Amino acid sequence: MARDPVPKAQEKIVIQRSGDRCAYPSCGIALSIDAKAAEDLHKAVGKVAHIRAASANGPRYDKNMTPEQRGSADNLVYLCGPHHDVIDTQLHYHTVDFLQDIKTKHERAVARAMSHAMGQVGFDDLELVCKFIGTGDERTSDEVIIPIDIKQKIELNSLGPIAEERIRVGLAKSHEVDAFLSAIGRMRPNFGNRLAARFKSEYFSGFAQGLQGDDLFEFICAVALDNAGPVETDKLRAATLATVAYLFQLCELFEHEHPAA
Repeated sequence: MARDPVPKAQEKIVIQRSGDRCAYPSCGIALSIDAKAAEDLHKAVGKVAHIRAASANGPRYDKNMTPEQRGSADNLVYLCGPHHDVIDTQLHYHTVDFLQDIKTKHERAVARAMSHAMGQVGFDDLELVCKFIGTGDERTSDEVIIPIDIKQKIELNSLGPIAEERIRVGLAKSHEVDAFLSAIGRMRPNFGNRLAARFKSEYFSGFAQGLQGDDLFEFICAVALDNAGPVETDKLRAATLATVAYLFQLCELFEHEHPAA
């Protein structure tokens, strides 16, 4: 029987939540190898594993799940090669409950580490994230968009408690992000609008792949982190979250009007 595919966007989300480290207890090994030459890219060596199998003959298969549920980040866990293999062979120990538990604990630990690192974020870290605009030619506008209440914005985008908490954590650095963008804007006019346009293009890319709510928010963070440099750290993840949360607050990202408006 054919395997249900894992959408690339869902892979990005689970890797983002895992902090690029193996979720297996007492492992936590980094799952990318940094490039040794300037011309090379860093190499991701982790493996995305299903908690409940993608095909009927696979381990822990649940016939009641839809293909979308099987390919969702909620049903995926990011592991190193050996632990990816062992969970699919030693099945009496590696149950659904076991895998869901280690996934939850690991992702919570990654979120806590990122939150603690937020206080260390500086201009250098924000610069790495904001270089994400690259040479993109996204259309920009000088229109000033009036902010709306954050709670209303969260409701309009159907964001859950996880995304809401991450936005709250990211906004702790909103003054630093604002100061950084203002400083860069004096040297590079329209920089802020170009940055927002690039992030918004990724929003539409994720939306086109069927992402909504928390998944869409985390997808944008994941794409930004992918483009922020070869070495991922808790501080760089924090800087990415701070930048996305700042743009979210200003209504430069996500929907900010009801569809009927």
